[in-house]
Amino acid sequence: MAITATEWLITSDVALEAAFRVDLPEPRRGGWVLSYLPTEWRLTREQALVGIVLAEMILQDQLHLTGELDIEVGELHAAQLGLTLTEVMSLLALRATYDCDRTQWAPEKSDLKTANTVEEGTTVFAV
Repeated sequence: MAITATEWLITSDVALEAAFRVDLPEPRRGGWVLSYLPTEWRLTREQALVGIVLAEMILQDQLHLTGELDIEVGELHAAQLGLTLTEVMSLLALRATYDCDRTQWAPEKSDLKTANTVEEGTTVFAV
């Protein structure tokens, strides 16, 4: 688990999530946005860091059903974001599902058939 935090950006090499500081001229100037939360939400730097740590815990499967302490720590982190642990897990699952669908079903390059290699009698549809 390696989290990199700078003055403007917090990233994780495990959970492909990030938080960044928003410095727009608005009432919530200097707030932080977490990649898996709605963009209109503004967080403190501490909340953003907790959000990245929680994403790593969830995606590394560190919340074990048998370990009450792990679940309680996850629930405390989620509460700091104003969410439940289930809500955070759902938001991360929605993002992960999209990424998994794109890569999981992508054919290997060797499996692709170009127009030159399509067998005779095969109907080809252009999409």
